[in-house]
Amino acid sequence: MLRFVTGAPLWVWPLLALLVYWGIKSSKQRTISANSAYLLPFFGLITINGIIALPNPSLSWSAFFILYALIAGATFQLQKRWIIARDGDQVTLAGEWFTFSVLMAQFVINYIGSATQIANPDLYASPIFLTLFASVIGATSGTFLGRALCIIRS
Repeated sequence: MLRFVTGAPLWVWPLLALLVYWGIKSSKQRTISANSAYLLPFFGLITINGIIALPNPSLSWSAFFILYALIAGATFQLQKRWIIARDGDQVTLAGEWFTFSVLMAQFVINYIGSATQIANPDLYASPIFLTLFASVIGATSGTFLGRALCIIRS
């Protein structure tokens, strides 16, 4: 088990620290630029490199896009409760731990994907793993689209 921690590339740990920082920051009420909402869907797509590398593209992309769309719609509804006010270009958001959870899920699933590809290539290529992996990536990425749409429409 220690090998999974010590065998990770060095850049993984500063990335984790940054994600934890952003997640904790989102747990407090904050005011952001509404224009930043246009960038949110791209932030969610950072993890798409994990989908590109999967061995069965049709299965992987199908699972990804289905969950991406479903969760984007659900998150659009969920985000409404965290938008406190909008004043011109500024949006005040309530603190919440949902963002932290999504960021950690993205980090963990990508870490699991990389570790599985190295440790057990047969499992990595299995339809069950591909579907689960792509679904989690799609779901977490879809949350950023849902948030962006909700902020833009507020």
